[in-house]
Amino acid sequence: MPCLLSAISLSALFASCISASSPLVTVKNGTVQGHHSTEWNQDFFLGIPYAQPPVGDLRFRWPQSRNSSFDGVLNATRYGYSCYQYGSNFNLSEDCLTLNVVRPRGHENKTLPVLVWIYGGGLTLGSTADQQYNLSGIVEASTRTDNPFIAVSMNYRLGVWGFLNTPVVHAEGSSNAGLLDQRLALQWVQENIASFGGDPRRVTVWGESAGAQSIGFHLTSYGGRNDNLFQAAILESGGPEGASLNTLPFYSAATDNLTRTVGCPRTWTSPSQLACLRNLSSAALFASNYTVVWNPIVDGDFLTDYPSSLLAQDKFIHVPLLTGANTDEGVSFSVQNLNTTTDVYNSLFYWRNYALSPPSIQELLQLYPNNPAIEPPYSNHANVTYPKYGAQWRRSAAIGGDLVMIAQRRRMAELYTKAGQKVYSYRFDTPLYNATVPGSVKHFDNVMFSFQNISGAMGPLPQYQSYRTLSSGIGKLYANFVGTHNPNGVNTTNGTGLPYWPQYNIDAPTNLVLNATASFSEPDTFRKQGISFINSIWRELLA
Repeated sequence: MPCLLSAISLSALFASCISASSPLVTVKNGTVQGHHSTEWNQDFFLGIPYAQPPVGDLRFRWPQSRNSSFDGVLNATRYGYSCYQYGSNFNLSEDCLTLNVVRPRGHENKTLPVLVWIYGGGLTLGSTADQQYNLSGIVEASTRTDNPFIAVSMNYRLGVWGFLNTPVVHAEGSSNAGLLDQRLALQWVQENIASFGGDPRRVTVWGESAGAQSIGFHLTSYGGRNDNLFQAAILESGGPEGASLNTLPFYSAATDNLTRTVGCPRTWTSPSQLACLRNLSSAALFASNYTVVWNPIVDGDFLTDYPSSLLAQDKFIHVPLLTGANTDEGVSFSVQNLNTTTDVYNSLFYWRNYALSPPSIQELLQLYPNNPAIEPPYSNHANVTYPKYGAQWRRSAAIGGDLVMIAQRRRMAELYTKAGQKVYSYRFDTPLYNATVPGSVKHFDNVMFSFQNISGAMGPLPQYQSYRTLSSGIGKLYANFVGTHNPNGVNTTNGTGLPYWPQYNIDAPTNLVLNATASFSEPDTFRKQGISFINSIWRELLA
């Protein structure tokens, strides 16, 4: 079994995985020394800093490029620190702005395309050291196609460290610092990936959930200005819409509570407040344990308007798109214990900071009747009742999943197709081996398949061989897309073991349904009226 790059027992991992030949690469700031894995036949370059440490006066500030050379040869054999967050077991530090490069051996005579991973976690959790995001599996899958690639992953600031919103932060130009971290990492790739054998003109960004949401923000950043930081995008269960971008005044109370807790001035517009927060020790700020959700804002610079408005104005970067969502996204985003239409109405009225008006809620209730047998995902367990979850839970799940994930997936597919771009859309429809009713294929279930990390999670063979076949096929589809902007590659038989993936078409929209039993194509028309209505009111939803 090949060694997995994980955050667990790293010293033992490298002792067992590294050969005597340690690869050296010279980048803009000096020379980095990685490790070669004989099991994977890959070179690992881990924990490479792409920015100055965001500490002291740089805390909460937009990221600063490194302005000095490494002190000697940089030892790139360990993951860097993970960015501060609550509820994780990672090794945390504010000095966390690092990235990792994994390249396959045996392709030195080629310039390889590049796949850049941006993790999700609601912009509050996540790390490249998370073993779920080990890049070796998908890099290995790419070598089994005509389109091998180099993979990169990045850390970026989370929570209050990445998204503190005050008038002083905004005036400084440091709003959305966590997203600007990602952008600086992409600039690093442009400047340095050629030294690893990668092609900066063939970069695909890839993210799931908040990672896909981040990519959606980059697609609409600076009013759709294309700085050629990437040439294609893969969005899994997320996009530029679906999350509330609250206005600056929304964070006044949150900032007041934070500064009261740590003993800083509570005058929101005073530079002394921000100076005090920057002078706190990392431990003191972390110990405040103030876990309000700090989201990006429309700052007039990185985000010149709400993404829904920018998309409607054709102010987005035009690149080929691979996008999809899971069948039962709403299992993760619905409200439970709803038994009457009034219960559903009230849950939507106060739902996730969305600004749903009473007329819009009434329209949703008309378009999403309480009939579990009508359309997927209702039909997954149409004849099963869930007293524990409420008589109208499935209705709530359909509305919730469409509001957060599925409607925007369809809208992105439609808009990008109308803009003349290649679009490939999927519905992931394979439950995990230990899934229980009522959850079928919920949010995040697809990630282990994409990363080829299903070993140990699927149970004994041969019962789950179909899962392995599906996972391998997905990896190959992605490799083809990274290499050619077409998941089928250059051949009509895509060499993945999965069906041909039709390009999205406005007149006949189609998803590839990724199912371990038998994948197939379907019309992308389910819940058409309800999803169309949601896509018509985004500006209302996110105001």
